[in-house]
This record gives sequence, C-alpha cells and structure tokens, in this order.
Amino acid sequence: MKRASFARRHPYWFVIILEIVVVLVYLLAGTAAHFLGLSNLGLYGLANLALTAVIVVVLTAMRWWWAIGYRAPDRSSDLLYYLAPFIPMFINLIPGVQIAGLGSFAEILAITFMVGFVEEGIFRGLMLYALKPSSPWKAAVITALLFGLTHALNVLAGKSVLENVLQIAYAVAIGFAYAALVLRKGILWPLVLAHFAIDLVSFIQRPGFTFSTFWTVTIAASLAVVFTVYGLFVMLQRSETGGGEAETVGG
Repeated sequence: MKRASFARRHPYWFVIILEIVVVLVYLLAGTAAHFLGLSNLGLYGLANLALTAVIVVVLTAMRWWWAIGYRAPDRSSDLLYYLAPFIPMFINLIPGVQIAGLGSFAEILAITFMVGFVEEGIFRGLMLYALKPSSPWKAAVITALLFGLTHALNVLAGKSVLENVLQIAYAVAIGFAYAALVLRKGILWPLVLAHFAIDLVSFIQRPGFTFSTFWTVTIAASLAVVFTVYGLFVMLQRSETGGGEAETVGG
C-alpha cells in the first residue's frame, strides 16, 4: 500500500510526526479546556477524542489493524504474559473507589477507554510497528522513552513536579515492558484493556486519599524496576509468533 510506504521508507520521520501530532493535540486541548473552563477529565476527553479519530483513520488507510496486534494470539497461553500489566490497577485499588453517579461513571468509562486505545495505538501500535524492522530492541527503547516524555504533558493537568517525574520514570519502564510484549507475543489489544483498567480505577479512587511521599516514591520506583526487569525477560525470549509475517500486511 502506498499509504504505508512513507512509514516503511522513513520510520523515524513517521514517529516524529506522530509525536508532534500528539503534543499539538494536547496543547490545543489544554488551551480549549482553559478557555472553556473544562475539568482535567474534560481535557483528556477532548484530546483523546481527536486522537482516536486520527488513529482509526490512519490504521484503516494503511490497513495495519491486524499487523499491529488486533488479532487472536498464536497460542492462548500467550495471554498469561499480559497479566503483569494489570498490576498497577490493583495498587490503584488500595485507596478504594467511589462512583459519584451513573452519568459521571459512563463519562469516565468512555474517556479512559479512549486513553488506552490512543496511547497503545500510537506507541505500541503505529510507532513500534514502523520502527520494528530496523531493530526490535531500538524500537522498544525509543517508543518507551517517547511514551515517558509525552507524560510530561500532564503538567497541563496541574500535577506537581514530583508526580510528573515519578510518572515519567514509571511510564518509560511500563512502555518498555508493553513494547516487549507486542514484539514477542504479537498482540496489542490486551494492553489496551490493561491501560484502560489502570486509568479507570485511578479516576474513581476514593477522593481525599493520598499516599505519603515515601510510599509514593517507593511504589513508583518499585513499579519502574519490576516492569524494566519484566520487559527484559520478555525481550530475551525468542519470538515465535506470526507477528513477523504481519510486516508484509498493508506494506
């Protein structure tokens, strides 16, 4: 497909363009949210609605849905490897949850699903698939770093410097582990579900609960180590999936 040829010939430019699009969309959404008086949830919703449309159009035009991992696993046992990404969800459940109302919950449900679809579709989908042919290891590291740096945009949502630094470090580690799973197991959609579940629980946490600084740093650092090690463990396995053959689809 000619539409996919640019990503094939110039994967790094393709990745740079995607990153610029993400940053611009969030900056524009942040500006709109400021003038419209929208909440942080509204900002996320506005940005991810636009990015969802972009991803659907690009994946459809390039015919990359199957290729990036929206397919059945080669072996059902591969799904067991995708249990680890749900760990942060259980940590987010520690404070307990509180749902304000059905309407509010439905809004959070829709937005957090879009966030999972968008972030996985861009970083572990489009970017990773474009960079993979040159070097899977390089693709995993680059997409992880970009995923972490992109989370610096959370400063627009009013997060503190400490929260931002911790989230970036955690995001780099989890981005590496997620990339490893897609590269070695060939499926993406379980990560969308994990990402969605983590963010959903985070948004409905019981109001007023906060971990102490010590525990915040400890949990973030521990998760960073765990996911870095897990990513290395998965990457060092031999790829036995049909994901390699998928590179010819839509190319």
